[in-house]
Amino acid sequence: MKIKRPALFSQIKKQYQTRSQARRENIGKANDALSKSKRAIFALHRNDPAGAAKLIKEAVQLFVVCEKKFIKFPNLIHEGAYRAALEEYAEALLFDQYLKKGSIGKIDKRAMAPDIYLAGLSDTTGEIVRYAIREVTSGNFDQVKKAKAAVEMIIEFLLDLDLTGYQRTKFDQAKKNLRRLEEIIYDISIRSTASMDFSSR
Repeated sequence: MKIKRPALFSQIKKQYQTRSQARRENIGKANDALSKSKRAIFALHRNDPAGAAKLIKEAVQLFVVCEKKFIKFPNLIHEGAYRAALEEYAEALLFDQYLKKGSIGKIDKRAMAPDIYLAGLSDTTGEIVRYAIREVTSGNFDQVKKAKAAVEMIIEFLLDLDLTGYQRTKFDQAKKNLRRLEEIIYDISIRSTASMDFSSR
């Protein structure tokens, strides 16, 4: 005996396939946005703010495409690829802000959700360390001290939050970045002392 398939099944199938298609498209766009943000960070390290700004703008355009699908499928906002892209975007904006202003603060509202902002903030400490290393090779030791002060401020803030899980992992990485900066400054001070001792002979 064959039971007739309910008409509801066809509706469910269509809804499922439509959402799956929207999800696949959003994942693709989000991955592209993540790549744009990552390349923007590289551009900032190459002292190419104009190139970075162009890439960040392109990332925003990709986010806008994703966000249009949230109207029909609101839960797609929690998709892992989209959130990873936002974290990288937040990191790019925060690093750009640090280079321009020497400070960290408010960024694009789409990246201001606490979990996104905090992850991006933790990762930004790594970019500040890379920037400090570049400044060491250029002899700009004052920038290295400023970098250490900025990362210390971020660590102190994150310490107050008693982070757990994924955010705790990010925080632990940020602490390692601070230790790296402390080692860099210690090495500079040792070399400076050795140089002074040698010149006084």
